[in-house]
Amino acid sequence: MNTNVLRDIGLNDSEIKVYFTLLELESSTVGPIISGAVVPDSKIYIILKKLQEKGLVSYVIKNKVKHFRASDPKNLLEIISDKEKKLSSQKKEIIDEIIPWFETRKKTLEDKQEATVYESYDGIKTAFNLILNTLEKGEEYYVFGLGEILKEKKLIYFFKTYHEKRLEKGISLKMILEKKHKIIFEKHHLYKGMNLKYVNNKYPVGTYIFKNYVMTVIWGNVPTAFVIKSKQNYEQYKSYFEDTWNRN
Repeated sequence: MNTNVLRDIGLNDSEIKVYFTLLELESSTVGPIISGAVVPDSKIYIILKKLQEKGLVSYVIKNKVKHFRASDPKNLLEIISDKEKKLSSQKKEIIDEIIPWFETRKKTLEDKQEATVYESYDGIKTAFNLILNTLEKGEEYYVFGLGEILKEKKLIYFFKTYHEKRLEKGISLKMILEKKHKIIFEKHHLYKGMNLKYVNNKYPVGTYIFKNYVMTVIWGNVPTAFVIKSKQNYEQYKSYFEDTWNRN
C-alpha cells in the first residue's frame, strides 16, 4: 500500500508503522505494537503520544494496563483538510485504499462491545467525527447536558465547525438541556437541525447517544471523551432519553 500520502500530511515513518500495526491488531498493549511495527522500546510511548495528539490513536485501560487502538482512517481526511495541501489527490488515495481496506476488517467487529478514551481537542474532534461517520443522512442522535462551559470561545468555535459538517451531511439531533443554560446556548450554539427541550434536571457532563454508541465528554484542562460501543447500553440510554423527552 502506498503510504506517501500519510507522510504528506505530517506522519513520520515510525508513526505510520505504528498506526498500521494498530489497525491490524485492533487493540493492543505496547509489546505487540513494538514487535509488529519494529520500533525501539524507548520510542514507542513518544510515537503513541504523537498519534494521540493527531487524533489517530486512543486507548482504554483494562486491568490497570493501557490498550491502544487506531482510530478510523476516515479521520485522516480531517487532517488532510486542515493541511490544505494536495487535497484532491490525498483524499483519493485514502478513499480508494485505506478506508476500503479497513471497512473489510470492520464488518467482523460490528457486534463487539468496547470502550475508548479520546484526549485533547484533536482527540475530541476524532470522537465527534465518529458521530458523523456512523450516522447516515436523515438520521438523528440524542444529547443530554452541557453547561457553563458552553460560553468559552474555544468551544463556540469547535461546535460551529462541527455543526457545519453535521448539517452538510444532513444529520439532526434532539437535545435536553438545563433551563438555566437556555440563554447561553441559544446565543452561541443554536443551529438548524436541532430539536430542543429545557428541563430543571442537572447534567454535569455532555452525553451523546448515537447508533450503538454512548459518548460522555468532559471539558477540562485536557478535554476527554469516553466512548462505549454497546447496543444494549445504547438502547438503555436511548430509552431513558425518550422517557425524559416525553415527560417534558
